[in-house]
Amino acid sequence: MTSPFADARHLSAALSATVVPAASLVLAVVDPRLGHWFLVPVTVCGVLVGVDVVDWLRRRRDVLDPQALVGLLGLHFFYLAPILHVLCDYWMRESFPAGDWRDALGAMALLNAAGLAVYRAVLAVRPRRGTRAMLLRQGTFYAAGLAAVAVGVGAFAVEVALLGGWQGFVSTMTGNRADLEGLGWVLIVAESFPLVAFALVTFRWREVLARHPALVPLLLLVFAAAQFVVSGARGSRNNTVWPVLAGLILVHYLVRQVRRRTLVGFALVFVTFMYAYGLYKGAGTQVLDIARGQRTVAEISDRTGRDLPTMLLGDLARADVQALVLERIRTGQAAPAMGATYLTAPAFAVPQWLAPDPPPGKVEAGTDAIFGSGAYEAGLRSSRVYGITGEAVLNFGPLGGLLSFALFGLVVRAARRFCTAARSSPDLARRLLAPSVTVIAISALSWDADNLVWFCLKHVMPLAAVVLVAVGGGRERPAPSTVAAVPEGSRR
Repeated sequence: MTSPFADARHLSAALSATVVPAASLVLAVVDPRLGHWFLVPVTVCGVLVGVDVVDWLRRRRDVLDPQALVGLLGLHFFYLAPILHVLCDYWMRESFPAGDWRDALGAMALLNAAGLAVYRAVLAVRPRRGTRAMLLRQGTFYAAGLAAVAVGVGAFAVEVALLGGWQGFVSTMTGNRADLEGLGWVLIVAESFPLVAFALVTFRWREVLARHPALVPLLLLVFAAAQFVVSGARGSRNNTVWPVLAGLILVHYLVRQVRRRTLVGFALVFVTFMYAYGLYKGAGTQVLDIARGQRTVAEISDRTGRDLPTMLLGDLARADVQALVLERIRTGQAAPAMGATYLTAPAFAVPQWLAPDPPPGKVEAGTDAIFGSGAYEAGLRSSRVYGITGEAVLNFGPLGGLLSFALFGLVVRAARRFCTAARSSPDLARRLLAPSVTVIAISALSWDADNLVWFCLKHVMPLAAVVLVAVGGGRERPAPSTVAAVPEGSRR
């Protein structure tokens, strides 16, 4: 009789179900604070999401497969982060649960465990076979892309002029960011052109880049610098990190396959940048005092409150804020927003002259959930980000949180199907769109609806519009790509 563990489909699950509980047991023995019931559902979450991590480590998935990347992030999000909160005794500063933080984390972990079971069930459904070809007219793509870049550069020039020239732009970005109020659509258009320009350059010279791979890091560095100057300098790491990740994925699909060690290196750079940028966000240009030798990293970190736990648990996870919101809604201390945060998510895109008093939406609902009913009217404000499940709980309670995993599963499943088709065919249009699809699938886990709308308007829709304008209607067949099709289960 053949052992079920001999089947590769079950081996990853078996390994996850062995390694994760063993790690939890060791941690609980080492630190008595983890000897609490919350560790059980947290471990179940780790097992459920760890299956995709094991698949990725065993090279059963493409290195940039959306489901695998979600698994890598999810292992931190659902398993490591709650444990680190307890070990580091790090919690959100605004408010606290009625009892032990571990009880609140445990309740959220129970919801997450049930949700991840739903998520895996959605992923297990076999997708429909076959996809419609997207033939790209390359001449049209170049023309539309150059036009989009020209419009973006023009909007950026208008932004700089409105802020009083280059010095005014630098001053606003590094300190006086309130001056950006009312520039919504100008910012959206102005900050869109670096990714479109990067896509044009990568696409046009993909064969040259494939023959000279040393040029790829240089191109990514130039892209990252341009993205930082145009939008990242105004205090949002997402405006730099995620577009650059999309650029790396674009290289993977158009130029040469990214290796796992390259992705690990990118992750290290990502974490370093997130930490350094956190210091910049809190201290502004005073962070340059570190390079001058006038202050130490520890001094800036203490003054701004931006340390490593803040980055790992505040920026890259939502465990404590989701746990607190669930407790407030579950115990009746806060009323569900009943979809208000979703309805108001696109409100920032409405010109101020059309809506001088936009509805509060997420800010009001989140403030009252964290500080107590009536806190928003009393003048308190919370700018927390809750993640797809946290926002769903904020709107519809635990049931909404559970259903959010089904929606998330559909998003990841669709992204994986789209990217698998892009890898296995010479369809250049789909390869150009695959990076945006992947980033949306990853970021949906930790972002709210308004964050996703903002990112899509600035970084997804411009490139997608250029590609779609160039798709169909002609006889031109897609040119052979420099990247060979990567079959599922590749052993790179």
